Amino acid sequence: MWYLRILSLAIVLLLFGSLSSQTYDLVWSDEFDYSGLPNSEKWGYDVGGNGWGNNELQYYTQNRTENARVENGHLIIEARKESYGGNNYTSARLITKGKGDWLYGKIEVKAKLPGGKGSWPAIWMLPTDWSYGGWPSSGEIDIMEYVGYDPGIVHGTVHTEAYNHTLGTQKGNHTSVTDAETAFHVYTLEWTPDKIMIFVDETKYFTFYAQGDYKTWPFDKRFHLLLNIAVGGNWGGSQGVNDNIFPIKMEVDYVRVYQDVTTSVNEIKKSTGINLSPNPARDIVTISCEKEFSTVEVFLLSGQKVRDYQTEGRKSNDINISSLNPEVYFIIIKTRRAKL
Repeated sequence: MWYLRILSLAIVLLLFGSLSSQTYDLVWSDEFDYSGLPNSEKWGYDVGGNGWGNNELQYYTQNRTENARVENGHLIIEARKESYGGNNYTSARLITKGKGDWLYGKIEVKAKLPGGKGSWPAIWMLPTDWSYGGWPSSGEIDIMEYVGYDPGIVHGTVHTEAYNHTLGTQKGNHTSVTDAETAFHVYTLEWTPDKIMIFVDETKYFTFYAQGDYKTWPFDKRFHLLLNIAVGGNWGGSQGVNDNIFPIKMEVDYVRVYQDVTTSVNEIKKSTGINLSPNPARDIVTISCEKEFSTVEVFLLSGQKVRDYQTEGRKSNDINISSLNPEVYFIIIKTRRAKL
């Protein structure tokens, strides 16, 4: 006759979706403590008037102080009503590509925004290398967008192959900033291997977690920063353009980019003979034990069980944790022995 004995190994062992202590170091900045054209060692330009995929109306110029300049401690991006390059409006789109490209970190932009129907200022990021293909496959991160016909509301959004505005599936949120046009606010992105978080003045209003493959998370490659004012376009011009608002300005007090010196949590090894690798882990974790085991139970620190994994009864098993949110978890491993 067979008897089944279940031994619960309650272990003080932590499983991490991702956990590290972050110490941000300033790695790139422009304080705009000079005058004239934007610093060419830090800023380049996107140039042209082709609509930029959104039916925008402006021509983006280059090295033209009427559209981009530094004065009185601020970067000024100015959109104007004037004929230029076959378009009826001019503006500037500054980029850090090739001068500032980052994988993960914290980006802060302190800015005051223009308003009025037809204005569409943005603080955003695009991939530097387009490793997964053209837009939207390689991703887009909108740290701040503001459409002038909807005053006092700022938007934070991500676009991917699976989630984008052409499909109506983009992921994002918005928040109220009632004085966005009259006062400076700090628009912040925090970007880690596990998530993207968007803030205004240290208040987080949008989080997007890593999930699946590049179609949902292409944000494991280098991106660069863009600052611009668009005129009109599919979104910014959906209620028309009021020519009486021009010229309009976006003023930027500073741009600061930080990256973290990560102190990873060391793999915890206890005298139980149970090991986790890697730890922290993102997708797959290997659990090894001196005894064969058949079940792994995963709990939040509150004690709520969130997952049962059935294994093949070996001493080492690979567990797919990609569906778990980045948290700190504890686990219980159950071994099973048949006895005659």
